[in-house]
Amino acid sequence: MHSSIFLSLVGLGVLARPAAAKPVGSCNEIAPPIVPGAIIRSVKSRIYRDHSVPAFPPTLIQNITHLNICEVNVTLSHLDEDDTVLVQTWLPLGNWNSRYLAVGGGAWAAGLDQFDLALPASQGYAVSSTNAGLSGNPIDPSDWALKPDGTVNYGLLKNFASRSVHDMAIIGKAVTASFYKVPAKKAYFNGCSTGGRQGLAAAQQFPNDFDGILAGAPAIYWSEYVIAELWPQVMMKDANYYPSTCELDAFVSAAVESCDGKDGVADGVITEPFTCEYDPFTLVGQRTQCGNESIVISQLAASIVSKIWRGPTDSRGKALWYGMPKGASLAALAATKTVNGTITGAPFFVADTWVRNFVKADPSFDTSQLNVAGFEKLFSESRDRFGHIMDSSDPNLHQFKIAGGKIVIWHGLSDQLIYPQDSIRYLREVERRFKSKGKGEDLDNFLRLFLAPGVDHCGFGQSAGAVPTDPFGALLAWVEDEKPPHALNAHTKPDALTQFSRKLCHYPEVAKYKGRGNANDSKNYICAVP
Repeated sequence: MHSSIFLSLVGLGVLARPAAAKPVGSCNEIAPPIVPGAIIRSVKSRIYRDHSVPAFPPTLIQNITHLNICEVNVTLSHLDEDDTVLVQTWLPLGNWNSRYLAVGGGAWAAGLDQFDLALPASQGYAVSSTNAGLSGNPIDPSDWALKPDGTVNYGLLKNFASRSVHDMAIIGKAVTASFYKVPAKKAYFNGCSTGGRQGLAAAQQFPNDFDGILAGAPAIYWSEYVIAELWPQVMMKDANYYPSTCELDAFVSAAVESCDGKDGVADGVITEPFTCEYDPFTLVGQRTQCGNESIVISQLAASIVSKIWRGPTDSRGKALWYGMPKGASLAALAATKTVNGTITGAPFFVADTWVRNFVKADPSFDTSQLNVAGFEKLFSESRDRFGHIMDSSDPNLHQFKIAGGKIVIWHGLSDQLIYPQDSIRYLREVERRFKSKGKGEDLDNFLRLFLAPGVDHCGFGQSAGAVPTDPFGALLAWVEDEKPPHALNAHTKPDALTQFSRKLCHYPEVAKYKGRGNANDSKNYICAVP
């Protein structure tokens, strides 16, 4: 799970705005930035000429060559914290476009990956990333989660949650101004998943840091949704039945087949998964091919899938969180493994490591053995203890709006990890807050949501739907040209079974086929309220 697929897959939108040559200062004379609440430990810089960064899919899908940059590495420590944070900035030597960009991280990494920096630097951005003082391992936080005494390292968790994004903004903009002798005209943030959460946290807590924020599939309600990712495992444990991947895939395929054509176009995508009423029990008794074997779909498998789609509930049946949208892959969260010849659950790594290292502060805790009662307790414990640190769900964006900032959120409707209902909920909470202040009409002036039917988490996998091709360009036009995006252009990935383009409409509108013309061409669609 890498951090910034969106930087390569869905672009930065600057190619239509060629960068002009800018005079530059000396790479060896970068002034040390001033960061409130922190001590600058070092400022080190070096020049790279004709530098190359190889493709590293899905983070970077193309080779980047002939880079000429000044790389600046600033390390800092926060007062009263035992941390060493690195912020790295790449400064184009000859084609700066007068913009500053901060990029986010993914999973357990706050950022700092050359693959995230290469493309924007090649397109003229002064661009930064930070490791937040963490190990940089996106899979496992155990190197930094707990202090030697076994207690949670709240200082580093705060870095990961939000503090280091602010540090990065201060440092990145300062070294940019020091090098080019003028400040950046505009500052932007781009992130997906963890990166999307970081971007929204910046808007909520540090409203003057960025002029524009692109937040893809944001992990807004971290303390709750991460626990909800364990629900499929709890359901399999409760049933003492662990469906194979191909059995799970059969339910997804059947749901898509049942609800695909409801929008008038058969394209292998459910346009409105929340209105799809496919019943998984209709598949019971039918056969599906699993490798060389034909198996019969079981009642237990249908029951598990039904509960995953319904979503987590407490012991009284009250909903705790959203269900997985129909059409999303079930395999990631309902994964299994074989141990000594016995099939058991394999919890998703982010949820598993969050519980073991933070909520329980016990690396030996076995999340695969959770029952319903244990899940309910864990859900409350995570929310109550960590929500104020990890969640980027504050609907008060008034100061960000006053500062003139703009936010574009996009989310795949087949996101199998962070459900799109999260982004819809946040939009509605912001809307309610503004309406309560008599300013509901202001929301569209600075915050817009776009949903992508058939697209999985950040567009990482083999999405059947159309992935936004240049959401950052839409954000740029909104910030700099005052052209609010009414729809994002989108196209299926090269490996998609059916190739088509679509409009991703400004929520709550959806793309409607006009009824004539090529159904695979977005120009034959309009945006309309469902």
